[in-house]
Amino acid sequence: MTRSERGSATLHSLFAAVLILTALTAAILWSAISTARHKLAAAADLTALSAARFLTDPPAATTGPNPTPCAAAVRVAVLNDVQLTECAISAGSVTVEVSVSLDLRVARPTLTAAARAGPV
Repeated sequence: MTRSERGSATLHSLFAAVLILTALTAAILWSAISTARHKLAAAADLTALSAARFLTDPPAATTGPNPTPCAAAVRVAVLNDVQLTECAISAGSVTVEVSVSLDLRVARPTLTAAARAGPV
């Protein structure tokens, strides 16, 4: 080993460790966002289905002063830990949009998903 090559193995090892750490961090963030996206899509579907069910067969004993399909959608959204951002009733179907804010250490993205349901 010549004098000019001294410490190069240390630098290469440090570079490899930083590269592996960066790749691992990216994989963990991607996994967290992907999992949240799937859970959000399922929550949107359940919220739309509950509102559509209310359209065809409203429950006899409903709570609240104004029982509507959107009120049913709000209850299901809260149970799924998402926020109902839009609820529209049109031509016998219900379209909902739900959102959730992720608390990642590097960012705080807000994910949204929409679903539509109606009677069959």
